[in-house]
Amino acid sequence: MTATTTGELTASALIGLIESGTYPREIVTTIARGFLPLPQEDLIGVLAYLALQSDEELAGFARASLESEVPTRALFEYASNERNAADHLARLLLVTRNNLVLEALIRNKTVSDTAIADLARRADAHVQEVVVINQARILRAPEILEALLENPALSPDVRRRALETKEEFFEKKARLQQIEEEAAAAAAEEPPLTEDEAPLDAIADLLEKAAVFEETAPTVQLAELEKQDDRKAALWARLNFMTVAEKVQLAFRGDKTARMLLVRERNKLICSGVMRNPRISETEVEQIAGMRNVEDEVLRLIGMRRDWMSKYNIMLTLCRNPKVPLGVVLPLINRLTLRDLKGLKDDRGVQNAVREMARKTYLMKTQKN
Repeated sequence: MTATTTGELTASALIGLIESGTYPREIVTTIARGFLPLPQEDLIGVLAYLALQSDEELAGFARASLESEVPTRALFEYASNERNAADHLARLLLVTRNNLVLEALIRNKTVSDTAIADLARRADAHVQEVVVINQARILRAPEILEALLENPALSPDVRRRALETKEEFFEKKARLQQIEEEAAAAAAEEPPLTEDEAPLDAIADLLEKAAVFEETAPTVQLAELEKQDDRKAALWARLNFMTVAEKVQLAFRGDKTARMLLVRERNKLICSGVMRNPRISETEVEQIAGMRNVEDEVLRLIGMRRDWMSKYNIMLTLCRNPKVPLGVVLPLINRLTLRDLKGLKDDRGVQNAVREMARKTYLMKTQKN
């Protein structure tokens, strides 16, 4: 094998000749030691191939050549080049221990997602971090995130970031989709109340106060828009064209989808209309009681209803919500069971006054017992 001959060979061609047994072992050993007049990028591809051979001596020579004979800059450029063959890059991913080279391979679009997932299962802390911040690849191949979480050496910080990514981009999306599907199903089964079923006398005070907002309300009326959308426009889009008074009416008469959307309104008239809706269920009230993105007035209205406060789960949910006004939650604490008091007194997510009141009540009840 002359220099001229080798100069005409590519990495793929040379690998093919080695696999076919064309070269005796002495020549393959010479290649593994890096003593071959090949362009550096072809030499890297061949060495990565030899480093994965079952012949431990050959593999050892090839690994040593990659680590000591090939400059890191050349390896980095090779790993970053998206024109290189995917199988050559995948082999380098398996054999290199250079974190800089691994980073380049993780970012290289030519490297398969399967190869990155395999790396994620065994990567050290530095490489784990590079994998977890590559959100574009993770969004394309969620199995990479699952593989990373299977890594027995996963660092606490990377685990936290991986779980946050999983929650933000996958679990939350799945939950929102499920909620939308359930809301759509509920809306189909629960048509809005009519004027006969829910006379507006019950919200006359809200509608009177809503009149002051009418001057700034859009001119397009809800009834006109409903004729145009033919059920194709989403509820949130229709709300943009509604006056405050119309929103109050919808909150009072609307179905579950409308209620759960309008209860988050910052206008207290609208969210109060939701809480007066005669069709609102105890399950919905419990869900609202735990919300941290609703007005204090909503939580205060829940606390004022005796029928709702007679339901232990609703009362407990209010106590655990740091958004609930102290005047509402403190009188409820004495009604909690010892188990829930114990949990509440140690809950760093609630207000200090609530936690302290729960602690005192817990001590008082345990001493009595």
